[in-house]
Amino acid sequence: MAGNKSDLEIQVENEFLEEARDIMNQLEVQRENLRSNFNSDDMAKLRRNVQLLGAQAHAADFGIVSMLSHRLEDYLERIDTMAEPHGDNVRMFLDKIEGALDGTLEVGKPNAGAELVRELPSTSKFVHEFGDLEKKNIEVLVIVPDKATGHIVEREMAECGYRVSFAKSSFKGFEIAVRTRPDMVLASGQIDELSGIDLANAFSAMPASKDIPFALLTSNDWGHPSLKALPHSVGLVRKGKHFGDDIADCLRRFQIT
Repeated sequence: MAGNKSDLEIQVENEFLEEARDIMNQLEVQRENLRSNFNSDDMAKLRRNVQLLGAQAHAADFGIVSMLSHRLEDYLERIDTMAEPHGDNVRMFLDKIEGALDGTLEVGKPNAGAELVRELPSTSKFVHEFGDLEKKNIEVLVIVPDKATGHIVEREMAECGYRVSFAKSSFKGFEIAVRTRPDMVLASGQIDELSGIDLANAFSAMPASKDIPFALLTSNDWGHPSLKALPHSVGLVRKGKHFGDDIADCLRRFQIT
């Protein structure tokens, strides 16, 4: 509540809201330019502005705006044009962000973030490769520090019709998972200050996250000394030739269909 905030906190919030609305105006102009093929450079500008909005929202503690900006950033990384349905889909993201900024978006109830992200549009770099697959309302959060590994996982998930979101850091991944309640988290063995094993233990130990299915992406087999601290509840996905089979085993184990 505003009455519990210090003058400095109120100032930071007001400055963020003012800057955010300026960014939102730019995003809509850039979206329209791209729809009209007016300026192809606007795609890069649009992506940068979404990143800027997300960073400022995180700094100002506007968690929902940060989460929505992250999801829009994910979406934009997978498209090259604003041809339909992308133009309307991006507008849907912007509508949700505007609602979060002006307070009209309902996010106070339990699991509101999980419901919200499942209402958002999704796409994949591999959607045309696999034709018109049935889209499933299954969310897989992939926590990997590099895009190349992320694309390998996304391709496998797209073949199953699942939705994929990404986080490049362990801390961001944990925040996203708690807010959005994905159906499964797949984390790389090596991430940053925290390893995938550290993250697996954090997920399994905390009431807020222990019910979220978690799998580790690694080059090692069960029984390897490096996996000694891995909780038994965690699935294992090995890189290379076992990848597809291990993903399928984890989905069956966690009853994700």
